[in-house]
Amino acid sequence: MFRLFILWLLLATSQTYAQGAQPDAPALTLPQAAERVMRQNPRLQSAQFAREAAATRSEDAALKPQWSVALDLENILGTGPLSGFDGSETTLSLSRIFQVSDTRDARVAAASAFGKTIDNELESERLDLLALLAERFIKVVHRQERLRLATESVSVWQAANELATARERAGAAPAVDRLRTEIRVADAKLSEEGAIHELHAARMLLASTWGGGREDVGRAAASLCRLQDLPPYEELAARVSENPDLLRFATEQRLREAEARLAVARQRPDWRVSAGVRHLEGLGEQALVLGVSVPLGATSRAAPAKQRAEALGRESVLRREAEELEARAVVFDLYEEVGHTVRTVEVFDTEILPRARTIRNEIERGYSVGRFSHTALINSQAELLAAASARLDACADHHRLLVSIERLTGGESVSTANNAEVSPRDSNQLPRPAA
Repeated sequence: MFRLFILWLLLATSQTYAQGAQPDAPALTLPQAAERVMRQNPRLQSAQFAREAAATRSEDAALKPQWSVALDLENILGTGPLSGFDGSETTLSLSRIFQVSDTRDARVAAASAFGKTIDNELESERLDLLALLAERFIKVVHRQERLRLATESVSVWQAANELATARERAGAAPAVDRLRTEIRVADAKLSEEGAIHELHAARMLLASTWGGGREDVGRAAASLCRLQDLPPYEELAARVSENPDLLRFATEQRLREAEARLAVARQRPDWRVSAGVRHLEGLGEQALVLGVSVPLGATSRAAPAKQRAEALGRESVLRREAEELEARAVVFDLYEEVGHTVRTVEVFDTEILPRARTIRNEIERGYSVGRFSHTALINSQAELLAAASARLDACADHHRLLVSIERLTGGESVSTANNAEVSPRDSNQLPRPAA
Protein backbone atom coordinates (compact mmCIF):
# COMPACT_ATOMS: atom_id res chain seq x y z
CA MET A 1 0.00 0.00 0.00
CA PHE A 2 1.22 3.41 -0.97
CA ARG A 3 2.26 5.09 2.27
CA LEU A 4 1.75 8.72 1.63
CA PHE A 5 3.87 10.92 3.87
CA ILE A 6 0.80 12.75 4.85
CA LEU A 7 -0.92 9.75 6.41
CA TRP A 8 0.80 10.33 9.73
CA LEU A 9 0.09 13.97 9.49
CA LEU A 10 -3.59 13.60 8.81
CA LEU A 11 -4.18 10.75 11.20
CA ALA A 12 -3.32 13.22 13.95
CA THR A 13 -6.49 15.15 13.36
CA SER A 14 -7.15 18.41 15.05
CA GLN A 15 -10.11 20.73 15.28
CA THR A 16 -10.99 22.22 11.95
CA TYR A 17 -14.01 24.21 10.85
CA ALA A 18 -16.89 22.92 8.84
CA GLN A 19 -18.33 25.98 7.12
CA GLY A 20 -19.80 24.92 3.82
CA ALA A 21 -19.70 21.24 4.77
CA GLN A 22 -22.34 18.78 3.64
CA PRO A 23 -24.81 18.41 6.51
CA ASP A 24 -25.05 14.62 6.33
CA ALA A 25 -21.49 13.76 5.32
CA PRO A 26 -19.15 12.60 8.10
CA ALA A 27 -15.62 13.88 8.53
CA LEU A 28 -13.21 12.31 6.07
CA THR A 29 -9.57 11.34 6.65
CA LEU A 30 -7.00 10.71 3.94
CA PRO A 31 -6.76 6.96 4.69
CA GLN A 32 -10.53 6.70 4.28
CA ALA A 33 -10.36 8.55 0.98
CA ALA A 34 -7.53 6.30 -0.21
CA GLU A 35 -9.58 3.23 0.68
CA ARG A 36 -12.45 4.54 -1.45
CA VAL A 37 -10.12 5.12 -4.36
CA MET A 38 -8.65 1.64 -4.14
CA ARG A 39 -12.14 0.12 -4.01
CA GLN A 40 -14.07 2.28 -6.47
CA ASN A 41 -11.77 3.95 -8.99
CA PRO A 42 -12.44 2.50 -12.48
CA ARG A 43 -8.81 2.86 -13.55
CA LEU A 44 -7.62 0.69 -10.69
CA GLN A 45 -10.44 -1.79 -11.16
CA SER A 46 -9.42 -2.25 -14.80
CA ALA A 47 -5.84 -2.98 -13.74
CA GLN A 48 -6.83 -6.45 -12.59
CA PHE A 49 -7.91 -7.33 -16.10
CA ALA A 50 -4.61 -6.09 -17.51
CA ARG A 51 -2.79 -8.38 -15.07
CA GLU A 52 -5.00 -11.30 -16.08
CA ALA A 53 -4.24 -10.66 -19.75
CA ALA A 54 -0.50 -10.63 -19.00
CA ALA A 55 -0.85 -13.90 -17.07
CA THR A 56 -2.45 -15.62 -20.05
CA ARG A 57 0.55 -14.60 -22.14
CA SER A 58 2.83 -16.49 -19.76
CA GLU A 59 0.53 -19.51 -19.87
CA ASP A 60 0.58 -19.47 -23.67
CA ALA A 61 4.37 -19.31 -23.70
CA ALA A 62 4.61 -22.33 -21.40
CA LEU A 63 2.47 -24.56 -23.64
CA LYS A 64 4.23 -27.43 -25.38
CA PRO A 65 3.87 -27.93 -29.15
CA GLN A 66 0.71 -29.72 -30.18
CA TRP A 67 0.44 -33.05 -31.92
CA SER A 68 -0.95 -32.94 -35.44
CA VAL A 69 -2.83 -35.71 -37.25
CA ALA A 70 -2.89 -35.94 -41.04
CA LEU A 71 -4.70 -38.10 -43.59
CA ASP A 72 -3.22 -38.22 -47.10
CA LEU A 73 -4.77 -39.82 -50.21
CA GLU A 74 -2.40 -40.34 -53.12
CA ASN A 75 -2.71 -41.84 -56.62
CA ILE A 76 -6.47 -41.51 -56.93
CA LEU A 77 -8.70 -40.71 -59.89
CA GLY A 78 -5.82 -41.10 -62.31
CA THR A 79 -5.67 -42.79 -65.69
CA GLY A 80 -4.97 -46.34 -66.75
CA PRO A 81 -4.03 -48.55 -63.84
CA LEU A 82 -4.43 -45.56 -61.47
CA SER A 83 -8.06 -44.87 -62.34
CA GLY A 84 -10.51 -44.71 -59.47
CA PHE A 85 -9.02 -45.90 -56.21
CA ASP A 86 -7.38 -49.08 -57.49
CA GLY A 87 -3.84 -47.72 -57.11
CA SER A 88 -4.48 -45.37 -54.18
CA GLU A 89 -2.20 -44.97 -51.20
CA THR A 90 -3.69 -43.83 -47.92
CA THR A 91 -1.44 -42.49 -45.15
CA LEU A 92 -2.51 -41.73 -41.60
CA SER A 93 0.23 -39.97 -39.63
CA LEU A 94 1.00 -38.07 -36.43
CA SER A 95 3.51 -35.24 -36.29
CA ARG A 96 4.88 -32.84 -33.74
CA ILE A 97 7.57 -30.19 -33.40
CA PHE A 98 10.38 -31.29 -31.11
CA GLN A 99 12.25 -28.35 -29.66
CA VAL A 100 15.93 -29.14 -29.75
CA SER A 101 16.78 -25.73 -28.26
CA ASP A 102 15.66 -23.80 -25.16
CA THR A 103 13.07 -21.89 -27.17
CA ARG A 104 10.25 -22.72 -24.79
CA ASP A 105 12.20 -21.56 -21.72
CA ALA A 106 13.16 -18.37 -23.53
CA ARG A 107 9.52 -17.73 -24.46
CA VAL A 108 8.45 -18.20 -20.84
CA ALA A 109 11.17 -15.82 -19.64
CA ALA A 110 10.12 -13.19 -22.18
CA ALA A 111 6.45 -13.50 -21.22
CA SER A 112 7.34 -13.25 -17.52
CA ALA A 113 9.41 -10.13 -18.12
CA PHE A 114 6.52 -8.64 -20.09
CA GLY A 115 4.19 -9.33 -17.19
CA LYS A 116 6.54 -7.47 -14.84
CA THR A 117 6.52 -4.45 -17.14
CA ILE A 118 2.74 -4.44 -16.92
CA ASP A 119 2.93 -4.66 -13.12
CA ASN A 120 5.33 -1.68 -13.01
CA GLU A 121 3.10 0.37 -15.28
CA LEU A 122 0.05 -0.40 -13.17
CA GLU A 123 1.93 0.39 -9.95
CA SER A 124 3.06 3.68 -11.43
CA GLU A 125 -0.52 4.49 -12.39
CA ARG A 126 -1.73 3.57 -8.90
CA LEU A 127 0.84 5.84 -7.25
CA ASP A 128 -0.05 8.66 -9.63
CA LEU A 129 -3.69 8.31 -8.68
CA LEU A 130 -3.00 8.26 -4.94
CA ALA A 131 -0.67 11.24 -5.24
CA LEU A 132 -3.47 13.05 -7.10
CA LEU A 133 -5.82 12.09 -4.27
CA ALA A 134 -3.42 13.54 -1.68
CA GLU A 135 -3.12 16.79 -3.63
CA ARG A 136 -6.89 17.13 -3.87
CA PHE A 137 -7.29 16.30 -0.19
CA ILE A 138 -4.79 19.00 0.67
CA LYS A 139 -6.76 21.42 -1.50
CA VAL A 140 -9.94 20.66 0.46
CA VAL A 141 -8.17 21.18 3.78
CA HIS A 142 -6.56 24.38 2.48
CA ARG A 143 -9.88 25.79 1.34
CA GLN A 144 -11.54 24.80 4.61
CA GLU A 145 -8.96 26.86 6.42
CA ARG A 146 -9.26 29.72 3.96
CA LEU A 147 -12.99 29.73 4.63
CA ARG A 148 -12.29 29.82 8.35
CA LEU A 149 -9.97 32.78 7.86
CA ALA A 150 -12.54 34.48 5.65
CA THR A 151 -15.21 34.04 8.33
CA GLU A 152 -12.91 35.37 11.02
CA SER A 153 -11.97 38.26 8.74
CA VAL A 154 -15.61 39.27 8.69
CA SER A 155 -15.56 39.32 12.48
CA VAL A 156 -12.34 41.35 12.52
CA TRP A 157 -13.73 44.00 10.18
CA GLN A 158 -17.05 44.09 12.00
CA ALA A 159 -15.16 44.81 15.22
CA ALA A 160 -13.26 47.60 13.47
CA ASN A 161 -16.56 48.96 12.16
CA GLU A 162 -17.98 48.99 15.66
CA LEU A 163 -15.02 51.06 16.79
CA ALA A 164 -15.48 53.52 13.94
CA THR A 165 -19.21 53.73 14.63
CA ALA A 166 -18.60 54.41 18.33
CA ARG A 167 -16.10 57.13 17.45
CA GLU A 168 -18.57 58.68 15.01
CA ARG A 169 -21.34 58.70 17.63
CA ALA A 170 -19.00 60.33 20.09
CA GLY A 171 -18.25 63.02 17.54
CA ALA A 172 -14.57 62.05 17.52
CA ALA A 173 -14.44 60.66 13.96
CA PRO A 174 -16.14 61.47 10.67
CA ALA A 175 -18.71 59.22 9.03
CA VAL A 176 -16.12 58.45 6.35
CA ASP A 177 -14.26 56.21 8.79
CA ARG A 178 -17.39 54.12 9.37
CA LEU A 179 -18.13 53.94 5.66
CA ARG A 180 -14.63 52.72 4.90
CA THR A 181 -14.88 49.90 7.44
CA GLU A 182 -18.33 49.02 6.10
CA ILE A 183 -16.72 48.58 2.70
CA ARG A 184 -14.16 46.27 4.29
CA VAL A 185 -16.95 44.26 5.94
CA ALA A 186 -18.82 43.89 2.64
CA ASP A 187 -15.65 42.86 0.86
CA ALA A 188 -14.87 40.31 3.58
CA LYS A 189 -18.36 38.82 3.25
CA LEU A 190 -17.85 38.50 -0.50
CA SER A 191 -14.55 36.73 0.13
CA GLU A 192 -16.30 34.41 2.57
CA GLU A 193 -18.95 33.56 -0.02
CA GLY A 194 -16.26 32.94 -2.64
CA ALA A 195 -14.40 30.68 -0.22
CA ILE A 196 -17.58 28.62 0.28
CA HIS A 197 -17.93 28.07 -3.47
CA GLU A 198 -14.25 27.20 -3.81
CA LEU A 199 -14.58 24.67 -1.00
CA HIS A 200 -17.57 23.05 -2.66
CA ALA A 201 -15.62 22.77 -5.92
CA ALA A 202 -12.63 21.24 -4.15
CA ARG A 203 -14.86 18.67 -2.46
CA MET A 204 -16.41 17.76 -5.78
CA LEU A 205 -12.97 17.36 -7.32
CA LEU A 206 -11.83 15.16 -4.43
CA ALA A 207 -14.91 12.93 -4.65
CA SER A 208 -14.43 12.49 -8.40
CA THR A 209 -11.17 10.67 -7.66
CA TRP A 210 -13.16 7.62 -6.58
CA GLY A 211 -16.21 8.34 -8.73
CA GLY A 212 -18.32 9.94 -5.99
CA GLY A 213 -20.16 13.21 -5.67
CA ARG A 214 -19.78 16.31 -3.53
CA GLU A 215 -22.25 14.91 -1.04
CA ASP A 216 -19.70 12.16 -0.21
CA VAL A 217 -17.25 14.64 1.30
CA GLY A 218 -17.88 16.51 4.52
CA ARG A 219 -15.16 18.08 6.60
CA ALA A 220 -11.66 16.89 5.75
CA ALA A 221 -10.19 15.94 9.12
CA ALA A 222 -6.67 17.28 9.08
CA SER A 223 -4.29 19.80 10.53
CA LEU A 224 -2.79 21.71 7.65
CA CYS A 225 -0.10 23.49 9.62
CA ARG A 226 1.31 20.42 11.30
CA LEU A 227 4.55 20.38 9.36
CA GLN A 228 6.91 17.49 8.73
CA ASP A 229 10.68 17.48 8.94
CA LEU A 230 12.46 15.63 6.16
CA PRO A 231 15.31 13.13 6.41
CA PRO A 232 18.63 14.16 4.85
CA TYR A 233 18.60 14.73 1.11
CA GLU A 234 21.05 11.87 0.56
CA GLU A 235 18.52 9.44 2.01
CA LEU A 236 15.77 10.76 -0.23
CA ALA A 237 18.05 10.63 -3.28
CA ALA A 238 18.82 6.98 -2.57
CA ARG A 239 15.09 6.23 -2.62
CA VAL A 240 14.70 7.63 -6.14
CA SER A 241 15.75 4.29 -7.58
CA GLU A 242 12.63 2.77 -5.97
CA ASN A 243 10.39 4.86 -8.17
CA PRO A 244 8.25 2.49 -10.30
CA ASP A 245 8.86 4.75 -13.28
CA LEU A 246 12.57 3.94 -13.02
CA LEU A 247 11.99 0.29 -12.15
CA ARG A 248 10.10 0.09 -15.41
CA PHE A 249 13.30 0.73 -17.34
CA ALA A 250 15.04 -2.09 -15.48
CA THR A 251 12.14 -4.39 -16.27
CA GLU A 252 12.24 -3.33 -19.91
CA GLN A 253 15.92 -4.17 -19.96
CA ARG A 254 15.19 -7.67 -18.62
CA LEU A 255 12.46 -8.03 -21.24
CA ARG A 256 14.88 -7.12 -24.02
CA GLU A 257 17.44 -9.55 -22.65
CA ALA A 258 14.80 -12.28 -22.64
CA GLU A 259 13.82 -11.42 -26.20
CA ALA A 260 17.48 -11.57 -27.23
CA ARG A 261 17.81 -15.03 -25.64
CA LEU A 262 14.67 -16.10 -27.46
CA ALA A 263 16.12 -14.90 -30.76
CA VAL A 264 19.33 -16.83 -30.08
CA ALA A 265 17.30 -19.93 -29.26
CA ARG A 266 15.42 -19.61 -32.54
CA GLN A 267 18.72 -19.70 -34.40
CA ARG A 268 18.75 -23.43 -33.61
CA PRO A 269 15.68 -24.59 -35.56
CA ASP A 270 13.18 -27.01 -34.13
CA TRP A 271 12.54 -30.31 -35.95
CA ARG A 272 9.15 -31.61 -36.99
CA VAL A 273 9.01 -35.41 -36.74
CA SER A 274 6.17 -37.45 -38.17
CA ALA A 275 5.22 -41.12 -38.15
CA GLY A 276 2.34 -42.94 -39.74
CA VAL A 277 0.88 -45.94 -41.51
CA ARG A 278 0.39 -46.17 -45.27
CA HIS A 279 -2.05 -48.52 -46.96
CA LEU A 280 -1.24 -49.48 -50.56
CA GLU A 281 -4.55 -50.41 -52.18
CA GLY A 282 -3.02 -52.10 -55.22
CA LEU A 283 -0.95 -54.47 -53.10
CA GLY A 284 -3.30 -54.76 -50.18
CA GLU A 285 -0.36 -54.11 -47.86
CA GLN A 286 0.58 -51.62 -45.16
CA ALA A 287 3.87 -49.91 -44.37
CA LEU A 288 5.24 -47.44 -41.87
CA VAL A 289 6.08 -43.89 -42.93
CA LEU A 290 8.63 -41.75 -41.07
CA GLY A 291 9.56 -38.15 -41.77
CA VAL A 292 11.72 -35.31 -40.48
CA SER A 293 11.60 -31.66 -41.57
CA VAL A 294 13.99 -28.86 -40.61
CA PRO A 295 13.41 -25.18 -41.56
CA LEU A 296 16.22 -23.57 -43.53
CA GLY A 297 17.64 -20.11 -42.96
CA ALA A 298 16.55 -19.90 -39.32
CA THR A 299 19.86 -18.41 -38.21
CA SER A 300 19.77 -15.48 -40.61
CA ARG A 301 16.07 -14.79 -39.97
CA ALA A 302 16.56 -14.62 -36.17
CA ALA A 303 19.61 -12.34 -36.23
CA PRO A 304 17.70 -9.04 -36.77
CA ALA A 305 15.40 -9.79 -33.83
CA LYS A 306 18.42 -10.41 -31.60
CA GLN A 307 20.09 -7.17 -32.68
CA ARG A 308 16.89 -5.18 -32.18
CA ALA A 309 16.38 -6.57 -28.68
CA GLU A 310 19.98 -5.85 -27.70
CA ALA A 311 19.76 -2.26 -28.99
CA LEU A 312 16.51 -1.62 -27.12
CA GLY A 313 18.04 -3.09 -23.98
CA ARG A 314 20.97 -0.66 -24.14
CA GLU A 315 18.52 2.17 -24.76
CA SER A 316 16.59 1.23 -21.59
CA VAL A 317 19.79 1.35 -19.51
CA LEU A 318 20.73 4.82 -20.75
CA ARG A 319 17.19 6.17 -20.42
CA ARG A 320 17.03 4.97 -16.81
CA GLU A 321 20.32 6.70 -16.02
CA ALA A 322 19.07 9.94 -17.56
CA GLU A 323 15.69 9.77 -15.80
CA GLU A 324 17.28 8.98 -12.44
CA LEU A 325 19.67 11.93 -12.69
CA GLU A 326 16.76 14.22 -13.54
CA ALA A 327 14.64 12.85 -10.69
CA ARG A 328 17.43 13.38 -8.16
CA ALA A 329 17.81 16.98 -9.30
CA VAL A 330 14.06 17.58 -8.99
CA VAL A 331 14.01 15.99 -5.52
CA PHE A 332 16.81 18.32 -4.43
CA ASP A 333 14.87 21.34 -5.70
CA LEU A 334 11.74 20.19 -3.86
CA TYR A 335 13.79 19.43 -0.76
CA GLU A 336 15.08 23.00 -0.67
CA GLU A 337 11.58 24.37 -1.17
CA VAL A 338 10.24 22.26 1.69
CA GLY A 339 12.93 23.67 3.94
CA HIS A 340 11.92 27.15 2.90
CA THR A 341 8.25 26.51 3.73
CA VAL A 342 9.21 25.26 7.19
CA ARG A 343 11.30 28.36 7.77
CA THR A 344 8.51 30.56 6.40
CA VAL A 345 5.94 29.17 8.82
CA GLU A 346 8.41 29.52 11.71
CA VAL A 347 9.02 33.17 10.87
CA PHE A 348 5.29 33.84 10.65
CA ASP A 349 4.70 32.11 13.99
CA THR A 350 7.57 33.66 15.90
CA GLU A 351 8.01 37.07 14.30
CA ILE A 352 5.49 38.32 11.77
CA LEU A 353 2.16 37.28 13.30
CA PRO A 354 3.01 38.18 16.92
CA ARG A 355 4.27 41.60 15.85
CA ALA A 356 1.36 42.16 13.49
CA ARG A 357 -0.98 41.23 16.32
CA THR A 358 0.77 43.60 18.70
CA ILE A 359 0.67 46.43 16.18
CA ARG A 360 -3.01 45.82 15.43
CA ASN A 361 -3.99 45.72 19.10
CA GLU A 362 -1.96 48.83 19.95
CA ILE A 363 -3.40 50.81 17.05
CA GLU A 364 -6.89 49.54 17.83
CA ARG A 365 -6.62 50.78 21.44
CA GLY A 366 -5.01 54.02 20.32
CA TYR A 367 -7.67 54.64 17.67
CA SER A 368 -10.42 54.32 20.27
CA VAL A 369 -8.94 57.30 22.13
CA GLY A 370 -7.87 59.29 19.08
CA ARG A 371 -4.12 58.50 19.15
CA PHE A 372 -4.08 56.84 15.70
CA SER A 373 -5.83 57.52 12.45
CA HIS A 374 -8.46 55.35 10.86
CA THR A 375 -6.08 54.63 7.99
CA ALA A 376 -3.55 53.20 10.43
CA LEU A 377 -6.29 50.98 11.90
CA ILE A 378 -7.31 49.65 8.50
CA ASN A 379 -3.72 49.05 7.47
CA SER A 380 -2.93 47.15 10.67
CA GLN A 381 -5.99 44.93 10.27
CA ALA A 382 -5.16 44.26 6.62
CA GLU A 383 -1.54 43.41 7.42
CA LEU A 384 -2.58 40.91 10.09
CA LEU A 385 -5.11 39.22 7.81
CA ALA A 386 -2.62 39.07 4.93
CA ALA A 387 0.02 37.51 7.18
CA ALA A 388 -2.41 34.85 8.41
CA SER A 389 -3.38 34.04 4.83
CA ALA A 390 0.25 33.86 3.66
CA ARG A 391 1.09 31.51 6.54
CA LEU A 392 -1.76 29.23 5.57
CA ASP A 393 -0.59 29.18 1.93
CA ALA A 394 2.91 28.23 3.07
CA CYS A 395 1.48 25.30 5.06
CA ALA A 396 -0.41 24.07 1.98
CA ASP A 397 2.69 24.46 -0.21
CA HIS A 398 4.64 22.40 2.32
CA HIS A 399 2.36 19.41 1.94
CA ARG A 400 2.07 19.70 -1.83
CA LEU A 401 5.85 19.61 -2.07
CA LEU A 402 5.98 16.55 0.18
CA VAL A 403 3.51 14.76 -2.10
CA SER A 404 5.80 15.45 -5.06
CA ILE A 405 8.82 14.15 -3.16
CA GLU A 406 6.88 11.10 -2.11
CA ARG A 407 5.98 10.30 -5.68
CA LEU A 408 9.53 10.72 -6.95
CA THR A 409 10.96 8.53 -4.21
CA GLY A 410 8.78 5.57 -5.06
CA GLY A 411 6.07 5.98 -2.49
CA GLU A 412 8.31 5.41 0.53
CA SER A 413 7.00 7.41 3.44
CA VAL A 414 9.09 10.41 4.43
CA SER A 415 6.98 11.09 7.48
CA THR A 416 8.26 8.19 9.52
CA ALA A 417 11.85 9.38 9.61
CA ASN A 418 11.68 11.77 12.52
CA ASN A 419 8.13 11.62 13.74
CA ALA A 420 9.11 11.62 17.37
CA GLU A 421 11.06 14.80 16.90
CA VAL A 422 8.48 16.73 14.94
CA SER A 423 6.90 19.60 16.84
CA PRO A 424 3.34 20.38 15.76
CA ARG A 425 2.94 23.82 14.31
CA ASP A 426 -0.81 24.13 14.07
CA SER A 427 -1.53 27.41 15.85
CA ASN A 428 -3.30 28.75 12.81
CA GLN A 429 -6.01 30.66 14.58
CA LEU A 430 -6.38 34.22 13.43
CA PRO A 431 -5.76 36.55 16.39
CA ARG A 432 -9.04 37.82 17.70
CA PRO A 433 -9.69 41.55 18.00
CA ALA A 434 -8.78 43.05 21.33
CA ALA A 435 -11.63 43.33 23.79
